[in-house]
Amino acid sequence: MIKGDTKTAILDAAQELIQRRGANAMSYQDISEAIGIRKASIHHHFPTKDALLDALIQRYTAYFLGLVDSVVKSKKDPADQLLAYASLFEATLSEGKQDKACLCGMLGAELSSLGSPAAAGVKRFYRENEARLVRILEEGKVRGQFHFKGDAKLVAAMIFSLLEGGALVARAEGGHKRLHAMAEQTLKLLLK
Repeated sequence: MIKGDTKTAILDAAQELIQRRGANAMSYQDISEAIGIRKASIHHHFPTKDALLDALIQRYTAYFLGLVDSVVKSKKDPADQLLAYASLFEATLSEGKQDKACLCGMLGAELSSLGSPAAAGVKRFYRENEARLVRILEEGKVRGQFHFKGDAKLVAAMIFSLLEGGALVARAEGGHKRLHAMAEQTLKLLLK
């Protein structure tokens, strides 16, 4: 049975399931079994799966972007900020059985089957991450640390896509060590 807040326990269980299986493979029955409550209790807090996903995306986005903002505002140089940013994805992947990916990465793979609020939330998560990466990249370029041609927005999109997609691929082979090696290689390309 649940210790503490039921709504939070539901969100925690749903997030865990989605990060491992995806939203389409997660049901209220799965949540019910994970935390030991009736499905009716879940419906009381989240009448629909879309409502649950929307709340989950909002919570995850606030949490993850809070971590990213700490990295961006740190006194680290841009190269170290970029590695610290990548380490957020590595940390998720290295948890437990090393089969978890970013919540919004998993949901992005199922975007066409999500309701409008959830799909919009995933897209917002992507845009906000890319905007923060642009700040790191532009600062690195101003300091003469990063040397890349082209638009910082496209480079940020490329790095974000590498981390989101790389985490999904690394779940199948190589785990967090592979993702770390990919992040380090990306940094080497920027530093040349």
